[in-house]
Amino acid sequence: MEKVVVQTGAKTYQIADQDGNDLGVFRFIPSDAGILKRYKEAEAFFAGINDRIKGKDFEEILPELEKEAGEKIDLLFGAPVSEKFFKITSPFTVLESGETFAEQIITVIGGIIEKELEAREKAQQERVRKYTAKYTKEESKA
Repeated sequence: MEKVVVQTGAKTYQIADQDGNDLGVFRFIPSDAGILKRYKEAEAFFAGINDRIKGKDFEEILPELEKEAGEKIDLLFGAPVSEKFFKITSPFTVLESGETFAEQIITVIGGIIEKELEAREKAQQERVRKYTAKYTKEESKA
């Protein structure tokens, strides 16, 4: 049997805490065409948490919220990574900055996605420019 290798654009990121302790290694495709939709869905879930907990016993609904948070993070990455992220603390742990642990993950991942999409767009534009340059030069000679 022959083996075929395809380029997926997947990248591997080592995630560490502020003290340099490894939290895990995650592999995903930051330029995946569907990642923006999944990112917005995860971001909306975490942004709407306060509305969902108003008037409710937080301890009582926490297990269900943690389960949903894990599902949103797994959906975002397209892989089961939430267990690694949330093994050290709840996604709803409030950090010194005032944001929750999960919000910080979303913010960091958003930065990675933005950076990667910009780099890929620039590479695509350069590739198109390379192939169309000869036609542009010919038009300017006419």
